[in-house]
Amino acid sequence: MTSLPKHCAPSRGRRLAESWLRSIPGIREREPLARHSWYGIGGTAEFFLELESDVPLARILPRLVAEATPVFPLGLGTNTLFRGPVLPGLTIRLATETIQIDGQTVAVSAGFPMPRLAAETAKAGRAGLEFGAGVPGTVGGSVFGNAGAFGTEIKDRLISADAIDPAGSVHSLTAADCQFAYRDSAFKSGPARGFIITRATFSVQPADPSAIRERIKQVQRHRRDTQPIDKRSLGSTFKNPPGDSAGRLIEAAGLKGRRIGGAQVSPKHANFIVNMGGATADDVLALVAEMRDAVRQRFGIELEPEIRIVGAA
Repeated sequence: MTSLPKHCAPSRGRRLAESWLRSIPGIREREPLARHSWYGIGGTAEFFLELESDVPLARILPRLVAEATPVFPLGLGTNTLFRGPVLPGLTIRLATETIQIDGQTVAVSAGFPMPRLAAETAKAGRAGLEFGAGVPGTVGGSVFGNAGAFGTEIKDRLISADAIDPAGSVHSLTAADCQFAYRDSAFKSGPARGFIITRATFSVQPADPSAIRERIKQVQRHRRDTQPIDKRSLGSTFKNPPGDSAGRLIEAAGLKGRRIGGAQVSPKHANFIVNMGGATADDVLALVAEMRDAVRQRFGIELEPEIRIVGAA
């Protein structure tokens, strides 16, 4: 067997890091990422770990940081486009799904799906989180990106968020600490970058369960009528620019229905790119570039992506 040149061989430190990662209970190598993305697109995660508890994070994160191992926390993959054949380092999915309703607060784990949160609080006669029925991701991912639907955002209801920093220390951040902005937070682009959200506490109000369920049905009906939920997508491709709609701009630029490979600008909502079957990350990114260019040339507006693009080209 021909040996690798020295400059191509894995370093001793790298080999030790990989050996340690392989020793973690439940670790998986070369995990297909397509099964963890609503798009059904992706290569493999070098290492993948699904945790039913956030306790091990405080032990794992400091060593990962010390060994310069990339860490990517993953929710349900509802707005994440994986590109490249391999996502290096460790991909962590918190699969915790716990909820505690106490008076006018709801404490819920990061892995809890937002639509289920809306349903559970409605069942308990607590109003305020009905918008979650229109947010397909987890609580952790929704706090990270200040997700919202139909006029309400996470920032409007969040009391606090618990998170673990790269050194393994646990923090409780108030809503003000989270520095929420439109589809942004301190976790995404501020001082809490690198923190992994483990839990969130929201404010709710007592209300008639039947009235809450009716509002949830309205959210679901509106989403069904206006979005291509019968197709694989990552939700809104771009953020809405101030005072306008990204979908309206893309449609006005003539790209509604435009298709590249297996990816298509949805004929139902032009701010959605759907996987018509066999779409690749390159197909999606080519459409993203066309949409941005067309809107810039036609309206002089620079659209900002709302989807997360992860991995090397």
